[in-house]
Amino acid sequence: MKKKIALPIIAVLLIAIMFSLCACWQLTSVDDSFPFEAAVTRGEEGSRESWLAGLDAPASSPLRRAYDEAVADGSFEGTYFEFLKELGVESGNDAYVQSALRSVVTIFATFAPPGILTMTNIVQMGSGVIYSLDKARGDALIVTNYHVIYNHESAGHERVAHISDEITLFLYGGESTMSAIEATYLGGAMEYDIAVLKVVGSPILRETATHAVYAEEVVAANSDSVTVGERVYAIGNPLGDGMSVTEGIVSVEAEYINVYDSAEKEILMLLEIRTDAAINEGNSGGGLFNGAGELIGIVNAGSDDEDVEGFGFAIPSNLALSLAQNIIDTCAATPGSRGAAVANLDITIEVWDSHAAFDSETGKFYIEEKTVVSEVSGLARSMGLREGDTLVSASLRSSRGGTAYTRTVELRRAYMLENLLFEVRRGDILALTVSRNNSLKTIAISYSNSSYFTLIR
Repeated sequence: MKKKIALPIIAVLLIAIMFSLCACWQLTSVDDSFPFEAAVTRGEEGSRESWLAGLDAPASSPLRRAYDEAVADGSFEGTYFEFLKELGVESGNDAYVQSALRSVVTIFATFAPPGILTMTNIVQMGSGVIYSLDKARGDALIVTNYHVIYNHESAGHERVAHISDEITLFLYGGESTMSAIEATYLGGAMEYDIAVLKVVGSPILRETATHAVYAEEVVAANSDSVTVGERVYAIGNPLGDGMSVTEGIVSVEAEYINVYDSAEKEILMLLEIRTDAAINEGNSGGGLFNGAGELIGIVNAGSDDEDVEGFGFAIPSNLALSLAQNIIDTCAATPGSRGAAVANLDITIEVWDSHAAFDSETGKFYIEEKTVVSEVSGLARSMGLREGDTLVSASLRSSRGGTAYTRTVELRRAYMLENLLFEVRRGDILALTVSRNNSLKTIAISYSNSSYFTLIR
């Protein structure tokens, strides 16, 4: 998939996000609060820079957990970022890249022309990332791009648009017919260019001695913490010649780009990380990894603009993996759905202001946006959201499986709310904290009804 021309207005799910850095005519009363000011009201004592830097060290990261354990047992004193430097993470240790290499597969998707015996099969090449692996059973779930396993036409002949008739995977070093792993399509979402593949009972996965077991979690970083200049590695199957690694840096940590959907009928606005690591046809669906070998994105596009060369794009891991898990859960709950059930919120939000803060301790810039609700309808209005509310934070409360769970996200960037909606399931409560007239107010939205979700596929 290739990049097209960006548009100023982004419509995603039932949230419309409009980027504007000036006051808009439909709103007359917006307070001065950014998320940081709300944090101060709640008791934050540090500076804006230290607060933003603190959000850069997610507890979900394996490296962050190692740091917390080292501090707890007294074996390390210092900041998280000093800990990473001591480990040599920022230098892009080869061992981390080798580890990441084990979680990427090459993909070949075959399409048989329906009812036309004279036409040869079409084969599309791409890549995928192992999302979960049960090595003992030989089962796996693979995240890739929708456009890798979907075909709408070929060689000038109009065809019946469909998912691949035969999907074959290969582990690194096993790109031969003798080592082929058969996979099937579990589900996907064309409008986000994400698909999930399923492997069942593969003897190759059972017997391999070289691939890691990701039965419980993906080795993924918090993509919201990605910063410009960070070293990254794109791993995939460019030109269908087998696994390849290219190195680069993050050029833009989060931006919306314009691409055609897999059917090449609609223009999508997709949230992406931009990198100068070499991206070629066949890299799609592969991983973009940081210097610690942690996944930060699913590669899905290169630029074909005449005046732009050397850029590639990846869907941030927070978005891609949250959507992938939604697809997995939805397909398990409703066999045959083959899509994702995404929570509705019926609002339009606008970025009224933004600024960069530089933290001297980490040596990084952090962007903070002031995101304001400009239009409200349906569920959001009935639950108490109002035009002019400034979004501050969101907490997802769930009791799935009988275990209470709460995850709170400081909404320092506009796109973070949309990403969180992929994690909402029926029965969950989404609590939005907003600043209204310079006072904090929390509005709880209960997703108790299936009508509060939209099926995308």
